[in-house]
Amino acid sequence: MCFAVCCPIGAAALVLLAGCSGNTDSEAAATVPPPTGHYEGPISYQGAELRVALELREISPGKLQAEVSFPQLPGLEFEAARTSYQAPQLRLEQLAAQQGGITVQAVREGDFLRGVLRWDSLQADFVWVRRGEAAARGFREQVFAVPGTGFRRLRLLLPDDTLPQHPALVLLAPPPTVAAAGSRAVYLARRGFVTVVVPVAAASDSATAQTTAAVLATVRRQVGVDSSRVGYWGRGPATVLVAAAAGQLPQPGFVVLEGASAATRAEAQLYQVLSQQRIPTLSLYASLDTTVQVQASARRLRTALGYRKGTQVRIIPQATADFLQPGRTRSDGQWQWPQPAAGYWPGLTEWLGQR
Repeated sequence: MCFAVCCPIGAAALVLLAGCSGNTDSEAAATVPPPTGHYEGPISYQGAELRVALELREISPGKLQAEVSFPQLPGLEFEAARTSYQAPQLRLEQLAAQQGGITVQAVREGDFLRGVLRWDSLQADFVWVRRGEAAARGFREQVFAVPGTGFRRLRLLLPDDTLPQHPALVLLAPPPTVAAAGSRAVYLARRGFVTVVVPVAAASDSATAQTTAAVLATVRRQVGVDSSRVGYWGRGPATVLVAAAAGQLPQPGFVVLEGASAATRAEAQLYQVLSQQRIPTLSLYASLDTTVQVQASARRLRTALGYRKGTQVRIIPQATADFLQPGRTRSDGQWQWPQPAAGYWPGLTEWLGQR
């Protein structure tokens, strides 16, 4: 899924807007506060309208934090990895210093943001209007370090509720899966789970597994975390690291695997530790995922994991590797926007809640 939002006016006009005719204009621009608040408005394609919401917050002087969501399609929301504002231009990047992902570039006009939204090959003009202050995030952030490792500032997301303890999920994220891990961390933190995204290398070795176990041990000691209900999440190549870390102490209370490659006997054997240690496992495959042999992997992984209570292997139908149903034109000629695959989010949250 790829978005880009661009200003519909020409480059020359942007220069005129951003530039200044003298020191007075420059100084005035410098004193204009950033466009914080809650913005919303529709986009439309082939007669199908979709609401968009943008939350902009100033988390420190001159530094903005942004979230984009689609109220009709919960589960597609994302937090921008990089947000910059140089009046009147706003730019958001879902993936910092990487190609692809979601980028947003818009022009501020008073209480409005005006531009064009591009979603893959689609393009739709939009005007978003400010509707008050940014909505509450639904979770709190806490920064912590892991002694004896290189992790000095990991972000722990804690649900903003009154419960004394919550289950927790440690999401292991090599560079290609950082965005997926981040979206899951935010979504689950708003629904009662403590989450932390841990950047890791794509390759797995014993040292990395031990470091990962150290992160788990540290998370278990955090205030607000139920130490008996802390698990791992991994996607693609990171699922091998999840299995390796599960063999270390402390062991996780559960694990979630997405797109685990287990089409051969040798690959499947890497996950037998989860069965041997009796660790409840949820393994999810997307039926349209071309990065893994879905049917063969699901079949062998079921055998490797065994059929213990709490362990499940599921194939989500009509889902891409991102667990999305791609946009398409229906038989009646109406456009259907991309959306979370049916059953993905409810199935994940229900299974986690039972651990």
